[in-house]
Amino acid sequence: MRTALTIAGSDSSGGAGIQADIKTMTMNGVFAMSAITALTAQNTTGVTAIQESSPDFLAEQLDEVFTDIFPDAVKIGMVSSSDLITTIAEKLQQYDAKNIVVDPVMVATSGARLISEEAIDTLKEDLLQLADVITPNIPEAEVLADMTIESEADMEAAARAIYKLYGCNVLLKGGHNLNDANDLLWTEEGPTWFHGERIDNPNTHGTGCTLSSAIASNLAKGYDMKTSVGRAKDYISGALSAQLDLGHGKGPMAHNFDLTGKFAESPAEEAPAEPFSTTFDNATGFSLELINDSKDLWNEAANCDFLTEMGEGTLDHDKFVEYMIQDSIYLRDYLKIFAYAIAKAPNWADMQLFNGMLAYCDDGENKTRLDILASVGMTDADIDRTPMKRQCRDYCDFLKKWGQDGTQAEIIMAMLPCMWGYRYVFEQLVAKHPEAMDHPDFGPVIADYVNAGYAWYCDYWYTVTNEKCKDFDRATLDHLKEIFREASAHELYFWEMAGGAD
Repeated sequence: MRTALTIAGSDSSGGAGIQADIKTMTMNGVFAMSAITALTAQNTTGVTAIQESSPDFLAEQLDEVFTDIFPDAVKIGMVSSSDLITTIAEKLQQYDAKNIVVDPVMVATSGARLISEEAIDTLKEDLLQLADVITPNIPEAEVLADMTIESEADMEAAARAIYKLYGCNVLLKGGHNLNDANDLLWTEEGPTWFHGERIDNPNTHGTGCTLSSAIASNLAKGYDMKTSVGRAKDYISGALSAQLDLGHGKGPMAHNFDLTGKFAESPAEEAPAEPFSTTFDNATGFSLELINDSKDLWNEAANCDFLTEMGEGTLDHDKFVEYMIQDSIYLRDYLKIFAYAIAKAPNWADMQLFNGMLAYCDDGENKTRLDILASVGMTDADIDRTPMKRQCRDYCDFLKKWGQDGTQAEIIMAMLPCMWGYRYVFEQLVAKHPEAMDHPDFGPVIADYVNAGYAWYCDYWYTVTNEKCKDFDRATLDHLKEIFREASAHELYFWEMAGGAD
């Protein structure tokens, strides 16, 4: 499932801010996450109190999101202080965030300033340049373009000026002040008008939040900018047309007007033509080079006797248990490589990165194996006393060597083939034998590697790998590729060991 992060304030009445963003993202088919910039006490009649997050606490929220579930898009709403804006900009750059949508909430439609001049300057200098698209209303665009907007021609002039000033796409919202909700998108191709239908509904609280969140959701799913904006405007029209009427003031829209409708759809090209045919679709750059260089070994592993028999359901139970024992022994050393990486991490973000992987493997793969072995009477002590087979010992020695002596990049090369290779061989297995998922013994193991969470981690590490290796020269990249291939060979030898090879 694609994911999106909203960075905004909380609306206690649920019509705008974080609450509107999460509803919108959910309705538009992505998993929503949040980092809260402020708590507000408000309802449909107005805001009575605001309590801002500290920059340190906001940074902590962002670190926790980006190092665990990396968002496919980021929406940024109202941020009222310079320090918070600076924190957001720094974190977006630190994690190389993508598909950034900024709703530059500076000026209310009434013309009242909502943030200080200092914060507006920081927004202009630090944040807007990072955006893929910004979504100002007319008063906000007047501030950004330093001009008065009184016509559609003025909208085009302002959008063009903002695009040139900040280097990002601009969706200038016309609203009912100038036209019947006709919005202008300015990209490198120039202007595109989106003509909206005037909907007679006074309950428009949170429309700006909702529009920007819907755009972010569609970008996260892979739609292009124009399509994302068009779908977002259609969603807004549907939510307004539902005519929800709550509260004593300007109430919220019905975000949930179409629970099973088209807005949760993804582009047709994203749907795989057949099960698990997209294993490497998200791999690019050096990650894809690594995979292509070792894929022959993974294919050989995917077709080994052990995995073939597992898929067919004919694998001998004792052989399966023996594999579980050796793999549990192996995992204890595999988890240590993350501990080595944590100890060598140059910063807190990298410590969290590797600690997250250690915890994920322990909670998932390791627990599955221990549960299976416990069902046949094996304890932790029994596993510790079991001699390692040669292939298992060789693989563990390889991991220890690079964990103890390697650089961060070398450690990553040593540990990645286990992660990516297991995804590949088990997706191939299930593509041939989908019924294997229901096998009482083998099913739980297979399920660890063909679920959305595991796929997300694999895809996320494509990005991590490319980032960590982007500045290396060709000789260093070739050296890293050799380590990756050697680890892939150990994976193959392990599968052959499980099948009974000496």
